[in-house]
Amino acid sequence: MSEQDLTPEQLEQLREQLASVSAGDVVAEAAMSLIALAYVRLGIPPEQHARFRDLDAARLLVDALGGMLSATEGRLGPPEPTLRDALARLRLAFADVAAHAEAHPADADEQAAAPEPEDSGILRPPSGLWVPGQD
Repeated sequence: MSEQDLTPEQLEQLREQLASVSAGDVVAEAAMSLIALAYVRLGIPPEQHARFRDLDAARLLVDALGGMLSATEGRLGPPEPTLRDALARLRLAFADVAAHAEAHPADADEQAAAPEPEDSGILRPPSGLWVPGQD
């Protein structure tokens, strides 16, 4: 459904719902998306995500999360300590995975040669993430 498919009343209701969400909650949700995708790109847990391991992408996501939390320090409210703890755990996981990849380069070669998952036929944006207005 696109914005053009909505009535003016529905659009107004949607705007009111969006306006009722705190900025801190939006930032926390964005942080959770970065955390979840970073673990996928680290290949954690391996039985589910090993084929998606990409340490450069994981580093970008971890750095983005760190920058976002640094820029909002002291202003996120109750979720902030949990998000900072998640960032610390993510950094440790990155260090562990990177050290393992360096010590066992054959494992990384096997994962790179793994077949791509079959296309499910679902149309998605290039990143696979939901984008507002693109259902």
